[in-house]
Amino acid sequence: MLEFYYCRWILLHFCWLLINILEDKVTGKAERVVVTGMGIASPLGCDLTRFWSELLAGHSGVDSLSDDIFSDLPLRLGASVRGYDESQYFDGKELKRMSRSSQLGLVAAEQAISTAKLKNGGVDFKEVGILVGSSIGGFSASDPSFKSYHTRGRLSTFTIPISMNVGPGANISIRYGFQGILVDVDAACSTAAHSIGYAFNMIRSGILQVAVTGAADCPFSPAVVAAWMALHAVSNRVDCPSEACRPFSADRDGMVLGEGAGILVVEAESHALRRGAPILAEIKGYGASADSSHLTQPSQDGPVMAMRRALSDAEMATNDIDYINAHATGTEWNDKNETKAIKEVFGEHSYKIPVVGNKAAFGHSIAGSGALELIGCILSLRDQIVPPTINYKVPDPECDLDYVTEGSRKLPLRNIMSNSFAFGGSNAVLIVGKYEPDEQP
Repeated sequence: MLEFYYCRWILLHFCWLLINILEDKVTGKAERVVVTGMGIASPLGCDLTRFWSELLAGHSGVDSLSDDIFSDLPLRLGASVRGYDESQYFDGKELKRMSRSSQLGLVAAEQAISTAKLKNGGVDFKEVGILVGSSIGGFSASDPSFKSYHTRGRLSTFTIPISMNVGPGANISIRYGFQGILVDVDAACSTAAHSIGYAFNMIRSGILQVAVTGAADCPFSPAVVAAWMALHAVSNRVDCPSEACRPFSADRDGMVLGEGAGILVVEAESHALRRGAPILAEIKGYGASADSSHLTQPSQDGPVMAMRRALSDAEMATNDIDYINAHATGTEWNDKNETKAIKEVFGEHSYKIPVVGNKAAFGHSIAGSGALELIGCILSLRDQIVPPTINYKVPDPECDLDYVTEGSRKLPLRNIMSNSFAFGGSNAVLIVGKYEPDEQP
């Protein structure tokens, strides 16, 4: 008799499991994706505490670039990683085969991996994916080598290894022994957001359980800086570097190039809970689009589609968003175009949402910017505060939203949208929110 009841219990339990599996397939139930680690190498500092305090205080990391490292640049205005001494992190042999982008990526990754406790056990390194993007760092790293080739006919054996944009991700994989998918997403200024979005989709669909993601970049080489100058996209305010980039201000005259890396560890909620990892936030939506119109002048339609797709992906209405971290490059075209796109998506609600541009504070690190900005969004959720848009000087009638220009602002935050819009028309939008565990039945 006991065997009969035991067998019936097993059969009923099996049926219950089968029903739940089928229900998940029918309803499309997916894994929730959480952030368990973050790290940073930025012009505001190489640790999260300093980065965040500087950003909230409205300080700028933009300055005249130093003579000892950047003496041959045609424009000495930029945002370099302040206080960074490569010898504190790497030996001479490592530095020969690493671009500056790879160095900064590793510095940020060490912090993120440590916070997420990835090395503490409970994680199969063969299943850890690396989706770390880079876009322009390879050009900057190879520039001296090709100059040597054209002037002296010589090339270093390290030219190819240091010029690969997969370098930051590859070096992270090598240092920590991660053996999951390794890929570099290169989508210019949207690189980081797409990298994080791809990791998000892979985890919630069950392809990955954990990923190291984000981006690292450095544009500082003579030819690369000159190329940006030729586009007339960078500010010329060399007399007052800290006030050079002025997002949404009527007197803005261009962006300021910067370098930096932002790395996050993202994973399936169940995986994070099982190993007792700290949960810092939840990624809730990702939207992407192409302008399909112009290589260097963004359209309004592309950003509108990306924002709407992110909202749809997160199953949110416009009034669910409490703060928008804007792409906000400080160029004439981008800032008014983004403002119009936000108005089209959010309607009258757009005037009630704080919209902030961080690039005035830490420059535009191309691939890295979206990761630095998303990390700032997660810190905003933690502390329930929004940093200011600095250097706003003159009101622009075409940019008339609430740009938080009078210092950081405390307010209730549940969900934040982060925009990244790139040359070529590649748009990526992420929505990140406070993590709230499901109620136990």
